[in-house]
Amino acid sequence: MDQDGASARVAAPATTAEEEAVLQIVREVLGRPGIGLGDDLFDHGATSLSFVRVLAEVQRRLHVTVPVAALVEVTARSLARHVAAEALATVGV
Repeated sequence: MDQDGASARVAAPATTAEEEAVLQIVREVLGRPGIGLGDDLFDHGATSLSFVRVLAEVQRRLHVTVPVAALVEVTARSLARHVAAEALATVGV
């Protein structure tokens, strides 16, 4: 991992609007511009407090509440999946 929090491997780009939005939030809150979608946030400097800040920003910006207990893994990709599923549920699709 380099000083920006990027893994040695090449991170997959965001492919959905939810992934892009969540990744931006994660990078801003953690101050790690190189973190990728599949990176475990706690391996990249997240603490329980900063993770709560990530969830609060997701709720504030995207109007979606992601319950911590629903997350199997703590990655930007996992958060984005919950944001997308909640958005679909709210519009009744």
